[in-house]
Amino acid sequence: MKKFLSLLLALVLSLSLAVPALAAEPDQAEEAAWSLYHMGLFLGTGSDSQGFPQFSLDRSPTRAQGVTMLVRLIGKEAEAQETPWTAPFQDVPDWAKPYVGYAYANGLTNGRSEIRFDPDTPISASEYLTFVLRALGYDSQTDFAWDSAWTLSDRLGFTDGSYNAGTRSFTRGDVAVISAAALDAKEKGSDRTLRESLAALGIRDNTIRCLWLEEVQTCQPGVLYLSFAPVEESPETYTRFQVNSVTANGVACGISAYATPGDVTAFCQTLAKTEGIRLELPGAFALVRLAYDEEVVKAAATETVTVGGYQYPVISFKFNCTGFLADGTQVEELFILDYYINGYEGSLP
Repeated sequence: MKKFLSLLLALVLSLSLAVPALAAEPDQAEEAAWSLYHMGLFLGTGSDSQGFPQFSLDRSPTRAQGVTMLVRLIGKEAEAQETPWTAPFQDVPDWAKPYVGYAYANGLTNGRSEIRFDPDTPISASEYLTFVLRALGYDSQTDFAWDSAWTLSDRLGFTDGSYNAGTRSFTRGDVAVISAAALDAKEKGSDRTLRESLAALGIRDNTIRCLWLEEVQTCQPGVLYLSFAPVEESPETYTRFQVNSVTANGVACGISAYATPGDVTAFCQTLAKTEGIRLELPGAFALVRLAYDEEVVKAAATETVTVGGYQYPVISFKFNCTGFLADGTQVEELFILDYYINGYEGSLP
C-alpha cells in the first residue's frame, strides 16, 4: 500500500500521472488498484525490483484482459485455472482460455460471433460494466441493455454517470475504479454485497487488520530511525514485522531492525542502561534503523520542496515488508514514505 504520511519531516506528494482526458483520476484509480491488489483481485502488468506491482493504469485493456480481471474480481481465478473449460471461440490465446472459458460457461460473456471473441480488441466501458452486472446476477436481456449498461450501474450506485460518453477513453484505471466500487454493490435479489460473498470465500484485505503509523525517532546524517505502532482503532497488531528491503531514491539502504514488540522493548531497556538514553515506544511493534549515503541519495532526488525560501530534495523511502499477525497470517506491506530533511534531531546510535 502506498502511504504518504505528513509528519515533522514528511512531505505529502501529489501523484502526477499522464492519463487520457476523461479517464479516472490518477489518485482515485491508484487507491482503487491498491485496495483490489491487497485482496488478490487486481494484478499489475509486472513488478519492479522491490516487488511493487506496476499497475499500468493509463493503458487500455483488451477484451481478454477485461474478462481476466472480471474473473479475479469475483474470486474465481483458481476455479478457472483448475477446471477444463470449453468455448466455441477460435481466436482466444492459451493464457486467456481459462478465464474466457469460465466466463462463457457461467454466462458472463459472449463472443463477437459464434467463433470469434476478439480478445485483442480494446474493451469499452459498457462491455466491462456488462461483465460486472452479469456477475452481480443481472440479465442483459431483461434487466439492462449491454450497450448502455451504465444506466443500471448508475442506478445501483457503483458508477456515477461518467461512463456514458461514447468518445471517452477506457483504461485499466477505470477498471480498477469500477471494480472497487462494485465490491459494495448488492447482488440481484439479495442484501449481500460482492464484498461479503468474497469474504465468505476467505478473500479479504488483510492490510486493514493492523492499521499503523510510523514516527521518526532519530534523523542524523545518513541515519534514520523509524518506529512503527498500531493506531488506537487498529483491530490487531503485528507480532513480527520483517523488513525485506528499503531503497532511498532508488539507492539500497542498510537495514537494522527490531522486528517484534519484545525486541523493541529490550532495545529500549538496553539503551537506557548502556547509553543513558530514555526512549519510550509504547505499543510499537517494530523499530527500524536505515543507513544510506545522504549526498548520493539527495543527488538522485527527482522532486524538491521549497520551505521558508529554501529548496530541499525529497527522499523517497520505498519499503517492502512482511507483517505477521497472531493467527499466522502473513501480510505483504508495500509502502513509500517521502521526507525532506531540514534539520537533524535525536541521538540513537
